[in-house]
Amino acid sequence: MNEKTRALPPATEVSVLGNKLRVLRGAARLTLQQLSKRTGISVSTLSKIENGQLSPTYEKIAALASGLDVEVGELFRGPERPAVHARRSVTYRDQGVFHRTRQYIYEVLHSDLVDKRFIPLLTTIKAHETSDFSELLRHDGEEFIYVLSGTVVVHTDCYAPLQLSAGDSCYFDSTMGHVCVSGGPDDAKVLWVCSHIEL
Repeated sequence: MNEKTRALPPATEVSVLGNKLRVLRGAARLTLQQLSKRTGISVSTLSKIENGQLSPTYEKIAALASGLDVEVGELFRGPERPAVHARRSVTYRDQGVFHRTRQYIYEVLHSDLVDKRFIPLLTTIKAHETSDFSELLRHDGEEFIYVLSGTVVVHTDCYAPLQLSAGDSCYFDSTMGHVCVSGGPDDAKVLWVCSHIEL
């Protein structure tokens, strides 16, 4: 069975994110209105995320982490996976935390490890056109992508579109508007590493 058709594990990503967001917001003693002001995300959108009715983009996930003053990975650490303060973590194949958006399927790797300086993601790129996005994404930090399979086209607001094939990579500032789309007939797969710098 190939990578595209292989079944993914049961989808637990939305419940993990929604439940953790509710817990972290409660621990910070923030109302939805207060978190909305901190993140720039509407109250109705925050409510839908908490209730598992909406799967946010990485840009919104980064905004949530910033508004809650936590690292991005903390939003995907479920209660059954206690924090580990060691410098070793193993994620076996298909055992990361999955988060799906209309454009991407992210597998968050090593979500049990705290205080990471970057977030490793195994990502399937489902989008094939820039019109699949309402706008270019931008947030704090830096990003690295390494193409594992398929063809990826990186669109930014500072450079001409860049086409990458398996084995190619790209590193860019996340504050630059950007989206990645599959440049071929099939979905592409990349190792996507993101940092998030608190300002």
